[in-house]
Amino acid sequence: MSAEAAPRRGGLDPHRIAEVIVTTAAGGGRRGSGYQVGDTTVLTAFHVVAGAAEVLVRFDADRPGQWAATAELAWSDSGTDVAVLTFTAPPGAAPVPSARFGRIGDDRHAVIDVHAAGFPLWKRRRGADGRQFRELHQADGTVAALSNLRTGTLEITVPAAAADPDPAVSPWSGMSGAAVWAGPYLVGVVAEHHRGEGLGRLTAVRIDHTLQRVADGPRAELAALLTLPDHAALPEVGAEPDGPHALGGPAPSKVIGLPVAHGLELFKDRAEARDLIGRHLADPGIRMVTVTGRRGIGKSAVAAKVMELLERGEWPGHAQAPLPAGLVNLSTRTSGVSLERLYFDCARALGPAHEARLLEVWAANRPVPDKIDELFAAMGDRLFVILVDNLEDRLLDDGRLDDEELDTFFDCLFRARGTPRLLVTSQLPLRLPPELRRFAAEVELSDGLPPAESVALLRELDQDGTLGVAQLSDEELLHAVVRVHGVPRALELLMGAMADDTLMLPTLEDVLEDFTLRGDVVAGLAQDRYQRLGTDSRSVLNVLAVLRTPAPREAVEWIVGGLDPALDVTAALSGLLRIRMLSVDRRTRTYALHPMDADLAYGALPAEGLLGRSALERRAAEWYARIAPPRRDWRTLDDIQAQRRAFDHRVRAGDMDEAALIMGAIGPWMVWHGSVLSAISMHLTLEERVNDDRARLAHLISFGHARLSGGPLPHALELFTEAAEVAERIEDRHALQEAMFGLGDVHRQLGRLEDAAGPLARAGALARENGDAEAEAHAVLSLSLAHSTLGDGEAALAGADRLGELAAASGDQLTEARSWNARFTALLTLGRWEETIAAGDRAVGAYAAAGVQEATDYALNAKGVALLALGRPEEALACLEEALRAASAMENPRTEGVCLYNTAWAQWTLGRYGQAAEAAERSAASLHRAGAVEATAAQALGEAARARMVPAARTAADALDRAAQGAGSNVEMVRPAWLTAQAEHLRDHA
Repeated sequence: MSAEAAPRRGGLDPHRIAEVIVTTAAGGGRRGSGYQVGDTTVLTAFHVVAGAAEVLVRFDADRPGQWAATAELAWSDSGTDVAVLTFTAPPGAAPVPSARFGRIGDDRHAVIDVHAAGFPLWKRRRGADGRQFRELHQADGTVAALSNLRTGTLEITVPAAAADPDPAVSPWSGMSGAAVWAGPYLVGVVAEHHRGEGLGRLTAVRIDHTLQRVADGPRAELAALLTLPDHAALPEVGAEPDGPHALGGPAPSKVIGLPVAHGLELFKDRAEARDLIGRHLADPGIRMVTVTGRRGIGKSAVAAKVMELLERGEWPGHAQAPLPAGLVNLSTRTSGVSLERLYFDCARALGPAHEARLLEVWAANRPVPDKIDELFAAMGDRLFVILVDNLEDRLLDDGRLDDEELDTFFDCLFRARGTPRLLVTSQLPLRLPPELRRFAAEVELSDGLPPAESVALLRELDQDGTLGVAQLSDEELLHAVVRVHGVPRALELLMGAMADDTLMLPTLEDVLEDFTLRGDVVAGLAQDRYQRLGTDSRSVLNVLAVLRTPAPREAVEWIVGGLDPALDVTAALSGLLRIRMLSVDRRTRTYALHPMDADLAYGALPAEGLLGRSALERRAAEWYARIAPPRRDWRTLDDIQAQRRAFDHRVRAGDMDEAALIMGAIGPWMVWHGSVLSAISMHLTLEERVNDDRARLAHLISFGHARLSGGPLPHALELFTEAAEVAERIEDRHALQEAMFGLGDVHRQLGRLEDAAGPLARAGALARENGDAEAEAHAVLSLSLAHSTLGDGEAALAGADRLGELAAASGDQLTEARSWNARFTALLTLGRWEETIAAGDRAVGAYAAAGVQEATDYALNAKGVALLALGRPEEALACLEEALRAASAMENPRTEGVCLYNTAWAQWTLGRYGQAAEAAERSAASLHRAGAVEATAAQALGEAARARMVPAARTAADALDRAAQGAGSNVEMVRPAWLTAQAEHLRDHA
């Protein structure tokens, strides 16, 4: 087999391509490329990250499944321009197999095909939302092995860049750091583009030369980061093969039996599982590898894919072992699985001579163990892999085989010295004695396919577009994927349900609405043993289906105990575990159903009855209310997890009044700790469904706080207005206090300062009357901020002093933080810039000490404006970027918009009009989402920056005037006078 025709192993994985986003210490930015070569390591070029203050690596950029992480420089060498970054993988991230490294020999003439993928400048695009992004580019080219011998680099010839948008910058800028691949081997890193060589030549660093040129210590560190067992023996790409099969490649494996799954050429994902199976099969100490998982999860497909790879001469997971001499495929659903079938098919795999003798052995009157020993002896030292698919069909509920001869075969498998390797798929693993478990490995498939692969599978299932699925957006298909948890068989059954119903012609959305109730879908997905469950086991299963999350035994016992005290929960759990209907986490001592099984069981639950859906939901809500920590113990969002689950159960039970009371207790706290969007989503489920006055009042006030932070502000005004009316009517003074505070604060943020003063003053008076010191302090803060916005800095400072007195008297850290909040805002109004910076720093520290993020973003933003006023724009940019991150963490679009507006002006003062325009446009979008009146100012500032790029000075000046007018008296934004002064300057010099 030639090098060109050889089957490819490993190689470039698009999900591991990293966009490297760098923020420099000076506040600037740059972009490059990289590649995830291990679980937490990214390989890139050193010059991409040199001098970085912060590095972000982004994967699946601007695609479904996008994720990012902050990275640190773990290894670098400026001489060879190579760097390795490390990052913390997100929770639940799948392990990433190590990249395979190779080298291109430089001692012979050769032209090698190579490829790289990255984010060059010439692929910069603008999305529908106006934001710019860089599209991924795959550069396919060649390397002439003898070129660049003096510099020891790779000269890559690629199709020329299709555009050259900036003569001062290489169109290939941003491609630096991209991994260079030759077949399955990573051989280098893109480092340079020399304009003098044209737009179709790139220079890359050789990984093998880097390893040769650095000192022993750094070399060992790099080899460890790249997981290179022997850096001196990197395989040469395109080297002449040698050995007994040099011309024809290794002898192919003889295959007996048809594959146990269809469409392997379209197989999706499961790389981690395939690699793990491969490593286990290659281990001489392992006799049997069992792939377990629920029905429809893809066990047969992944096992069949492993067998296909072995047939092609490729070990999954880069395992080092001889290729199998024979592969045998057996399935209980096709050929059947019996000792006779196993024996005869293995005999065929051994070839005619062995087969004839083994058939004579089979026909002889000899004990079964002797026949099996003869079979294993005929295999000798050669490796044979036998796939036994759907073994659960031959297992009893306790995991024992239902056939004595098969049991003998497995016993011999574990006891004989030389045996084949078994690859088994089963919903339930074979029960083994403790002493044999070390010779067996289990690979559990518990998760469905990742989003991108699931969407691709749905599109492939509607190749001709007749079902209307291929035309749907990725977002619409992702909704379907999430609904069925990415289970491959469920995706196939959804499409089958659409295709088979030629009368009603359901859409994908129609099928999703009731898929757990459709007989065809349930029959194809429900675990076989589900139908055989006893009453007690089914009841316990239903409790876990209602809980929808791993739960301890105590929870199940408490929920069931209040409804059916005679039910033996412990016995039922043990039985369900034995037949693998449940999973258990021994560390946390919790039990769980697979999400798909939970959906199917929940769909089959009767709505009413002693152990019906409503009764179980209410009982589950009561369990969480029982274990929920009191308010005084709340520190993080995790501390209210029980209340949030109680809310979900109340909603599913139809108890909207009780759900509203829960939100009244936790909603504002969620908002103040950055979970604004979640709070809004929870309140939206209650709209128009709450009847009790006190429950509705709790809902209105909590929802108002969420809208006050997350926007739109006009809706917050409506909510607080109605809340005040209800509170007055039912004479609830505490609720009226909260409603009045909300009314005042929303008027303040809408710029209606005269309307804000009255409600805020009344809120403070009510707080004193109610003995609520914290609420009184909050009202004083809001009134002080209103004075600042009115331009009355001295009155605002008086409010800050009052807050300081309250903090000193109470010792409350949050009141102390709010006093500094009022102070930095008042000082900003008065133009006392250095004092603003100092007060802002004190506020950030005080809020951190109080364990609240409430106004950290405002403090950093005020500090940024003050730095701009002092003529320190680079420092201001760094501060504003930190403020933006804090605002995003708090899910506050209004503050995001303000920070971006000020960032735009900072970029303007530095002459970076393109970046100024981009920041201003993002600001306008955020402010519009919040319902803030300043959105027009941001839009005008963006127009001014665009005009300045043309340049069109008068157009820019007019837009600056509009921006200044739109900003009004908002002290959190750069002074309108700065913009009008710049406008006059532009007109004078036009």
